[in-house]
Amino acid sequence: MTTQVNKLGWMLGDLSSMPEVRYAVLLASDGLALGHSESVHRDTADKIAASTSGFHSIGVALAPYTGGAKNGLRQVVGEFDEGLLFVKTVGHNALLAVSTTDTVDVEVLTYRMNGLAERLGSELASPARHQGGEGGIRP
Repeated sequence: MTTQVNKLGWMLGDLSSMPEVRYAVLLASDGLALGHSESVHRDTADKIAASTSGFHSIGVALAPYTGGAKNGLRQVVGEFDEGLLFVKTVGHNALLAVSTTDTVDVEVLTYRMNGLAERLGSELASPARHQGGEGGIRP
């Protein structure tokens, strides 16, 4: 079921229906969950988004050491005992996290993640949020 708090979750159907994919979460680069697959609870998606943001930040910090000073980060992959976590930049300030088992077809998964980024990148862009003044409203 798509709710107001998961209004972007529908975009993850192609990825989350793949064999060996556990879940997918769309998030702003500051850690705010924007959408999640139906296979993950909203509270868990929020925790994943916050953690994924930090994981991605480490990759951003390391980017200059893997190329030039303007070397951009496209994707970070974590390999764990029981699976993989892919984190891909999909728009301005927007990321996609996909958790899989260790037997996922990585080539097909990254192809689909890249396709989603190309098709929907501008719609997934999340503008940076700014704290308003005292009592102000966040846009």
